[in-house]
Amino acid sequence: MKRILYISFVVLVLFTSCNSFNKIYKTTDIDYKYEAAKAYYLEGDYNKASQLLETMITLLKGGDKAEESLMILAMCYYQSYDFETASQYFKVYYSNYPRGEFAELARFYSGKSLFNRISEPELDQTDTFSAITEL
Repeated sequence: MKRILYISFVVLVLFTSCNSFNKIYKTTDIDYKYEAAKAYYLEGDYNKASQLLETMITLLKGGDKAEESLMILAMCYYQSYDFETASQYFKVYYSNYPRGEFAELARFYSGKSLFNRISEPELDQTDTFSAITEL
């Protein structure tokens, strides 16, 4: 009996937590979605933060939150060990905001992301050369 109650409690918790994320994901309030994405990022839930930021990155473009949201999105991918996508977003950041607040940091993390992608030294060195060039 206890096992059934425990399983039903776990299922209930999972459905309510997914439900709140779905409500945030489907909302049209950009400010609320942006703050939720920042909260997910600070909590370490990089997957949810990146999903939210992906949906609104074009909507924020040109606004006061665009620069920070692009950097947070790149850092989400970096923290999730998706170094190729992270490097691309870091490059987009410092291309769009060459004098931005995080431009130097974006250049560093772009190179570090490419460095983390480097495979065995005996294999193809294309990633090595691109990491050296970026750094």
